[in-house]
Amino acid sequence: LSLMQTFGVEQRFGFNKITPALWLADLAKGLALGLVLGLPLLWVVLWLMQAGGTWWWLWAWGVLVAWQLFLMAIAPNVIMPLFNKFTPLEEGALKSAIEHLLARCGFKAGGLFVMDGSKRSTKANAFFTGFGKTKKIALFDTLIAKHSTEELVAILAHEIGHFRCKHIPQRLVASMLQSAVIFFLIGLATDPQGNFARMLFDAFGVKTISPHVGLVLFGLLFSPVSRLLGIFSNKWSRRHEFEADAYAAKHTGSPAPLIAALKKLTTDNLSHPTPHSLRVLLDYSHPPLSQRLEALEKLG
Repeated sequence: LSLMQTFGVEQRFGFNKITPALWLADLAKGLALGLVLGLPLLWVVLWLMQAGGTWWWLWAWGVLVAWQLFLMAIAPNVIMPLFNKFTPLEEGALKSAIEHLLARCGFKAGGLFVMDGSKRSTKANAFFTGFGKTKKIALFDTLIAKHSTEELVAILAHEIGHFRCKHIPQRLVASMLQSAVIFFLIGLATDPQGNFARMLFDAFGVKTISPHVGLVLFGLLFSPVSRLLGIFSNKWSRRHEFEADAYAAKHTGSPAPLIAALKKLTTDNLSHPTPHSLRVLLDYSHPPLSQRLEALEKLG
């Protein structure tokens, strides 16, 4: 599917810049990371299912949370450089403007970097990764090439807004709580002495209750529930985007630079500016351009 997406759809619309050799290298690195980082976690969880007793799910959840925080800490300096080159942003007007923005917002970062996104795609983006002293601000080289200094500052102000509005810790806590509930339900679905597990296995015509089969059956039932949860999660995320837009407009002095940047990003990425409301409800984690522009223009 990834192959068809990259060399089919992305290639057709002029986004793809990746070569087959680089695509295979990325695939190999991803599989290697999955084996090195994912298999030990899976082994620990399965072992806890067997040896952790009634409360195995709680211990497994704790291990998962610790593992996620560990990956967040090492990602900027260990994992991400395996796939992309991060070059410190050169001295100049852009760096000075960003540093002034960080000072105004009282925001500290571990560094300003340019990422070589152009070797894979023409799409542009900017992101923050890591936390504490490992936090990086990364700008795609394609973003810098297509936007003015004012627009780039507005984009970063939007990202800072997510931190200042406490969106990042809120999402992290929500993710942890959701995973705790999922592990609790898996515990019920795999408990040989529990009525829930017996009903679940009987519904699928399986006589013997086992943790491994319980995981499969739970996955089948949870899929539609996950879709429903995604609707509420996306709605929450869209609200956060509006709040971050408002923060950016306030701390850059005007909504105009962010409006210009959003228009360019939508055009360059061939995003639909006015998608159907049902599609937005089901799939959009970000508000469509038309809604974001309307909200920003009201601030002006």
